[in-house]
Amino acid sequence: MIENQKIRPELPKKILKGISTPAEDFQNKVLRPIIKMQSDLLLAHLQNKLLTSKIDLSKLSKGKQETTLTGIFTNDQAFKREIMGMVIGHFTLEEYGAYLEMSKEFNRRITQIVLNRCVDLIVTKK
Repeated sequence: MIENQKIRPELPKKILKGISTPAEDFQNKVLRPIIKMQSDLLLAHLQNKLLTSKIDLSKLSKGKQETTLTGIFTNDQAFKREIMGMVIGHFTLEEYGAYLEMSKEFNRRITQIVLNRCVDLIVTKK
């Protein structure tokens, strides 16, 4: 079996400067690098969700595309849990302990970061 080991990317130092809260620190040092590392998988998972839900974004206006994606991330609890699992599965034990202290806040941040990334990649195609 070929090992497909990904290395967690590091964010530029300028992003890490001036961090004011532990939640922001965790977000920038743990969540964002994991989400960046898993970007292709997260996007593929969303595309599969769109396919199984028979949603064709190409037939929608950019505004409606963004609204549709936001609706999926807001209303589909099973999908949100799957996204959380894809991110949380890359935590170390120490990171998982920190996550548990503020899991509700971190779940919100994970969802928002992944949603923004998907909108950028699909709707605005940055």
